[in-house]
Parts: sequence; C-alpha cells; structure tokens
Amino acid sequence: MSPKNYSRRSFLQASGALTIGSAITSWKWARADENKGEASKIKAHRVLGRTGFKVSDIAMGTGGLDDPNLVRYAYDKGVNYFDTAESYGNGNAERRIGEAIPYLKRENIFITTKLVLDSEETAQSIISRFEKQLERMQTEYIDCLYMHSVKEVKRINHPGFHQAVKQLKSEGRLRFAGISSHGPSKKTQDSMEDVLTTAAEDGRFDVMLLVYGFMNKEAGDKILQACKKNNVGTTAMKISPGFISVDPFDPKNPAPEQQKQLKRMMDRGLSEEKAVKRLRESTEKRMKELEKYKPFYEKYGVKTLDQLRKTTIRWVLGDERMQTICVSLRSFDLIDQVIPLSGTRLSSLDKDFLKRYGLLFNSGYCRHACNTCQSACPAEIPVSSIMRYTYYALMQGREKEALQKYAGLGDKNAENCLTCDGQCTSVCPYGVDAQANLLRAHSVLTLT
Repeated sequence: MSPKNYSRRSFLQASGALTIGSAITSWKWARADENKGEASKIKAHRVLGRTGFKVSDIAMGTGGLDDPNLVRYAYDKGVNYFDTAESYGNGNAERRIGEAIPYLKRENIFITTKLVLDSEETAQSIISRFEKQLERMQTEYIDCLYMHSVKEVKRINHPGFHQAVKQLKSEGRLRFAGISSHGPSKKTQDSMEDVLTTAAEDGRFDVMLLVYGFMNKEAGDKILQACKKNNVGTTAMKISPGFISVDPFDPKNPAPEQQKQLKRMMDRGLSEEKAVKRLRESTEKRMKELEKYKPFYEKYGVKTLDQLRKTTIRWVLGDERMQTICVSLRSFDLIDQVIPLSGTRLSSLDKDFLKRYGLLFNSGYCRHACNTCQSACPAEIPVSSIMRYTYYALMQGREKEALQKYAGLGDKNAENCLTCDGQCTSVCPYGVDAQANLLRAHSVLTLT
C-alpha cells in the first residue's frame, strides 16, 4: 500500500486501534471517504504573506498531539501547514511530526515551531534548542521559527533571537521568522494588538499567529490591517468562544466541583454558612443568565461545541486577510468534521446565528488575550493565562499540559478568588462574571 494514500481504516490499523468490534465502523468511514471524494479534502489555498507559500486555509495545530498517524491523515486530506512548539508536550508534538515526516513530501508542507525565550537568552542557546527541534522532527530545515507568546513590545527586538535567525537562515536550516502572542499575563505588560502591530511594522517577521474570532475581533482587525500593509503571513488561533454551562446548587447534595469550592472557601477562613451563601448567590445568578439562552438553543438546535466550532471556522474563512486557521486536529473524527469546511462561507442562517449569539452571550465570554480585569485584582492573578489554560483543557483535550501550566503559577492562582469580593467582575468592559469563571477554572485545573 502506498504511504501517500492511507485510508482512515489503514491509519487505525497502523496505530493498533482497529479491533474486531470497530472494524465495521472503520469500514464505513473508509467508504464514506471514498464517496465524499473532494468534499472531504482541502479545497482552498491562500498565499502566506511574503513567504509565497500557498497554504491550505485550514492548518493543523498540534497542541496535545499524541499520534503521528493524525499528521499523515491530515496531510492526505490536503493540509499542508503544521503548527507546533517546543512546549507542546515538552517536545512530544514535534516528535510525532518527526515520525510522520518520512511519509510526507517535505517540500509540499510548511512547518512552524516556536520557542519561549527569556530576555537574556543568547543566540547560541537558541540555536542549540533549535537543533534539538530539528532532531525531534527528523527534518533538515524548519520553514518558520516563532518567538512564542510574546507579552511585551520591547521583546520583539530580542538580540539573541534575531542573531540566531540570521545564522540559521544563512546555513539553510531556517527559512522564515515568526511571532505569536496571547496577550499580557501581568498588568504591566502590553496588549496582543500592540505587540503584533509593532511586529508587523518591524520588517523582520514574516508570519504571525494571533487570537481572532467573531466575538473577539477588534484587536485582530487592526493586526490584520497591519499585516496586509506589510505583507506578513497571518494564522488564527482560539477562534471559538465556547458554551456556558452551570450545575444547579443543592447545599444538601452539592456537585463534586461545588464540594471542592465549599471546602476551599472554608479552608481559607469562611464559615460554612458564608461559603454556602456565596456559592448559592453565584450559582443562582448564572442560572438566571442561562434561562435567557434557552430560546436561542431551541431555535438553532445548538447542542454541541462542534456545531459552534464549525460556524466560527466559516466566519474566519470569510476574511481574506486571514490566510489559515490553526485547529488542534487531535482525532480522526475531528479531522473529518473540520476539513470539509475548507473553502466554505457563512450562510444567511449562519450569519443570523452568530449575530444573535454575539448579542446574547456578550457577557458570558471571557475574551482570549484580554487582561483588563487584572488591573483591579488585589492578588495580581494572570486572568487571561488562567482562562487560556482552561481552554486547553476543555476545548483542546490538553488536560495534562493545562494542569502543569496552572500549577506553575504557584500562589498566583484562582484560589485567591474564593474569599475575594470580585473587583475583577466590576471592571470587565463586557460584563463578564470574571470571578465565577476563575473559580470554575480553578476546579478544572486542579486535581484536589
């Protein structure tokens, strides 16, 4: 069998996932792929800024990647852009790409990887880390190396990074330089908009990765304008806002997550009576908010995150300034769901859905890359980072990584919110109950 023409069933066989019980289901998927033909493959490409590379409009993000066959399967569907990083599973995502590389036509794909850099890191240190990335990915060159998650404008001038890029380019081991930003994690740091618009004007960055979605588009719009003006390649991440869900609170029989919240509040000095009162008031407030969403859910038949993801992908695809969307394609099913969206646009019903969703859920979505509320936080908690870790855990299946990153915050975590008066909520420009979101995040991101 040609390694370039693996079916879904063949991938499952190769990865040891095919059992007698699943054989019929897998056969149906394989036949479905045959019947769908071109509909199940990438149908649109865009030029990635000054790189000149014609990139598939849907790219593969590799956060949480644990199976090299997913890379091969996505490639077989026409995906030609693969986004990874040293920090994804401590290099494991890069290793999975490396295991898939022998089965791909290297010149037909574009691989980006990223490094989180200390301000004092030297060019030689960066080159040493880069060489390990080459080894893990079993490739002689990388198409683009990013400065990862930049939080300050001054960091775009990192001398070690630019010296390393210059040397690696001269040696033929690197083609382009890139930059990504998730926004600030401290109130003294700069916004994603300031970092990336400055980087677009700088002239040394060829590609960038930014947060962009239909409910979080103001900063992204300004960045895209700067990128278009300077012919910088654009890639999108974290495009979906997600759903709101709340468990009813019964003090006599609280849900497991609520039990943990009550215990933590009492451990921090609140009486049982005050802890129960605080949790009841918070839950009742959010339950009341959910009531107004029911007619919306019923009208549009919205039941899953997958439905919302598909519509938000179409929204981004409608913006010609955005050249590709990085989606964490962490399963065969997700690849089969997302790839057919390539080349599609919003229907009139989709547009109505998003318009109403945006109006209705405005106060329910904690915006990625926004950190306005941290200015009012007495504990200086990195709110945006915490919510991003929650997104990794709930939306991308990266639970272990999310818990590790959260643990790394030490005492700057959302446990401080258990006995706080919630000043963050009072300053949110969107009316989001930031404290409730942080308390839920704490439950998601801790094991005890």
